[in-house]
Amino acid sequence: MTSAPDFAQLAAAHGIELDKDASMLRVGGADDEYFGATARDASGAYWMLRAPRRGDVQLAGRQEAVALDFVRGKVPIVVPAWQVHTDELIAYRVLPGVPAAEVDPLMGELIWRLPQGRVPETFNDSLAAVMSKLHGLDIVAAEAAGIPAVTADILRTRMRLRTEECNSLAPVPEKLWGLWQRWIEGDAFWPSHVALVNGDIYHPHLFVDSDYRVVGVDDWSGAEITDPATDFSLYFAAAGREALEDLLRRYEREGGRTWARMADQAEMYYWASPVRFAAYAMKTGDLSHLMNVKNMVHRYASMLEDSGYEN
Repeated sequence: MTSAPDFAQLAAAHGIELDKDASMLRVGGADDEYFGATARDASGAYWMLRAPRRGDVQLAGRQEAVALDFVRGKVPIVVPAWQVHTDELIAYRVLPGVPAAEVDPLMGELIWRLPQGRVPETFNDSLAAVMSKLHGLDIVAAEAAGIPAVTADILRTRMRLRTEECNSLAPVPEKLWGLWQRWIEGDAFWPSHVALVNGDIYHPHLFVDSDYRVVGVDDWSGAEITDPATDFSLYFAAAGREALEDLLRRYEREGGRTWARMADQAEMYYWASPVRFAAYAMKTGDLSHLMNVKNMVHRYASMLEDSGYEN
């Protein structure tokens, strides 16, 4: 599917009668996997509507449903409760609260709902508590439920293979390639344990109440059992290193399991973003994504040069 569907028609076909006021249907929130929209129905309730872009996303949706069923009731937040799940549409009531940030559809930058300068303590503490609880869930039970898992001893092997795949798609400049290799070979970066992660802890997916307490987390499509530092990478990208370190201190106080270079590990996942994108491009086989790997590699290489970052 190359363009957004008629969400009003799609909702009606799945038994959801939307408000006759067309302005109550807002198409937006699309990503590489789904077209998205929010809408009010005839009774006044608000819905999130997601339409898969490709057939492989339908399979991923079934995997996400498994993760949602497993975490629901086990973490101190609301997660989506899908009331419609077909190959054409996923629909669920909008989570309570408002997103901590939204993505500007034109500029791609974050529009913050959180006060900037000094983020409320309630936000930081509640997010740390949610992440500690999530990462402390029983991974044996999670894997038995059908959530994909990778063991701690093969994390680096998988990342090494993915960096090589990325380099085959778009030759990686020497400084960025060297950083990746030092990271992969550096024992201190890597955890001795894995955890169930959301995979996309990012301010637009974090719903907060009027006191800025995290009360809901949307989008569990990246949920898997893997390195817990991956759940801090997008937070670092949005909020910076100081905020990341502060969150990790709170996470540890809440019982989260850390290691000396966990903050560095989370940051390294950010610098390795082209690796993740290349793996995604190869999975989808989308020519436009494959062509964009080169642009992304060079953008991150340029940012690395400008940052002066050394691990």
